[in-house]
Amino acid sequence: MCISLRSVLVVVWLASIGCFAQDTSNSAEELARLGRELEETRSELAASRRQIDELRRGLEELRNQVQANHPSGNEAPPTTEPSAAVADQDVGFLAAKVAELHQDKVESASKYPVKLSGLVLFNAYRNSGSLDMQDLPSLAFPSSPGFPNGSVGATLRQTVLGIDATGPKLFGAHTSAGAEIDFAGGSPTTAYGVTSGLLRLRTAQVTLDWQKTSLHIGQDSPFFSPLSPTSYATMLEPAMAWSGNLWVWTPQIEVERRLTLRPHSLLVLQGGLLDPLTEETPPFQGVVPTAGEATRIPALAGRIAIDHSSAAHYPFVIGLAGYRARQRYQNFNQIDSWTVNSDFMVPFGKHLELSGEAYEGQAVGGLGGGIWTSVVYPEPSEPHTAVHPLRSAGGWVQLKLKPITRVEINGAFGQDENFAENLRFFPTPYMDLGFPPLQKNRTEFVNLIYEPNSFLLFAVEYRHLFTAPAIGESASGDHLNLAAGVRF
Repeated sequence: MCISLRSVLVVVWLASIGCFAQDTSNSAEELARLGRELEETRSELAASRRQIDELRRGLEELRNQVQANHPSGNEAPPTTEPSAAVADQDVGFLAAKVAELHQDKVESASKYPVKLSGLVLFNAYRNSGSLDMQDLPSLAFPSSPGFPNGSVGATLRQTVLGIDATGPKLFGAHTSAGAEIDFAGGSPTTAYGVTSGLLRLRTAQVTLDWQKTSLHIGQDSPFFSPLSPTSYATMLEPAMAWSGNLWVWTPQIEVERRLTLRPHSLLVLQGGLLDPLTEETPPFQGVVPTAGEATRIPALAGRIAIDHSSAAHYPFVIGLAGYRARQRYQNFNQIDSWTVNSDFMVPFGKHLELSGEAYEGQAVGGLGGGIWTSVVYPEPSEPHTAVHPLRSAGGWVQLKLKPITRVEINGAFGQDENFAENLRFFPTPYMDLGFPPLQKNRTEFVNLIYEPNSFLLFAVEYRHLFTAPAIGESASGDHLNLAAGVRF
């Protein structure tokens, strides 16, 4: 440090005398302000001195290690890096290391950087109607005597924690890894367990990135259904997950290739293998193969897209995709499971954006299609005496408006529907758990999101749900959600 604390004090004192001479009436206020600034300067200098002392001790240890590796008489090999002694006197080097100390806050067992991130999210809500889940409703049911026709509450189980790591180059590719968890793994059956929440793995992925090719290995949303509506009321499951949005965090291996068509325009080719999940509820302990996994054949999917999003004029992204798998239910022949998908995102200037997805398929309850139902049975007491696959179709669309910086308004509509001829294949159809299947589920919502900075967010959302079963009375319900979150 070239300027001593004493010099700083002299300059501040002389400045205060000059101010006094110019305007005697404001001298008290100026002296108070200068006093505060002086205290801040002292604190900053003290912190800088402590950090520089730590750096000097580290450099001293490094110098000792270098001397130990190259004792007197053995000349060290030439190097372009500054020696420890030179670095110790380099103010710029020390300043860079001080800045590095401010950034590197997570210690890792390896030498590669690790970053923690997350969203602490508070949600308060009010429901009307009989809904399946009070804090994250997706379905509406007819009101029944003895059951509440509405509720109110609050939760923090939509809090999300993440960790990201950057690794070395491998075969010319940049390597990285990441994982996310939340608290939606259920509620412990203890006093006040409803507010606790159990940890749940959301995503975990290892990525190798070349200039035009990427390899993704892990658990994530299906790469052939890449979009979801924007909502801070549905962090535990993407919005429209029961109303036309194909989604489930699935183990998968995906390869992506990006080809340049023209400036600001890419042809994106994606293909991969996925765990052929179906919607059966797992046992409390252990792992039992689902109907898809019992075939011993992985699911296959692919997507082709035109990415023109970086263009200054008429930006857009549009994609077409397909999925194919098989399912086996006990001793029955295999059932084909497939979807044909499309997705799009079209910005209109800086303030407006239209996006959405659509699908048609068969036996895709494991992806959230068919309102989470793949097949129907004729009898609830003996569900495996016969089985029939369900054809379904659905999708969603969202309009995003950004009237001013840090404020956005989203309106979305989504619907999923099972084909009536498949639902009526048996006189009285049932799902695997002995309940009648659903024919249609529809969701509409509008929300307002305000982010005063990159750290805080506030949101309010109104959602309307409509559910029509294959047998029985249709029902509707409403959900009002207030959210406040902190990112880190």
